[in-house]
Amino acid sequence: MKTSKTILLLIVIQAIASCGGGSGSTPTTPTTPPVQLAMFTDSVSGFSTSDIRDVQDQIVRFDLANNALIWVATGQSFSGYPVSGNFIRADKAFQVRFGIQNGERRAYFTETVAETICDIDVTAGSSRSRRQTCVYPAPSGQTGTTIR
Repeated sequence: MKTSKTILLLIVIQAIASCGGGSGSTPTTPTTPPVQLAMFTDSVSGFSTSDIRDVQDQIVRFDLANNALIWVATGQSFSGYPVSGNFIRADKAFQVRFGIQNGERRAYFTETVAETICDIDVTAGSSRSRRQTCVYPAPSGQTGTTIR
C-alpha cells in the first residue's frame, strides 16, 4: 500500500513538472495589431480622408488591422467593421460617399441601398446606426450638404 502511494505521488509530481506547473511562467496576453486607419478617396475630386462623418457631423474612423470602427470623440473601438474599398462591413451594408458642405469636401457614412447618411450612436459600450429620414442630395437650389 505504501509503495502504491509513493508511485502515485511520483506520477503526480512528474505530471505537474511536465505541464509547467511550478515553473513560475506567467500567462501571456494576446496583443492587438497596431491601428491602421483606412483612407477613403473620392474618385471624382481626388479628395482623400480617414474622417468619416455621420448626419450629426460626428466623426468615425476605420481600423483596417482590427476591422473596427473608432469613435473619435472617445477613442472607443468597435469590432465588426471590415473595409473593402468604400464599403463597410462584410455584408457591405454601409458605404462611404463624398460630398461638399459649405464649400468643404467631406466623407459620409451612408447606407448602401437607401443612400441616406446614417446617425451613429454609441451607447453602453456598443455602436449602432439609425436611418435618417432626410434624403441626399439636397433638392436643387437648396444650400447645405450635397452628396454623391
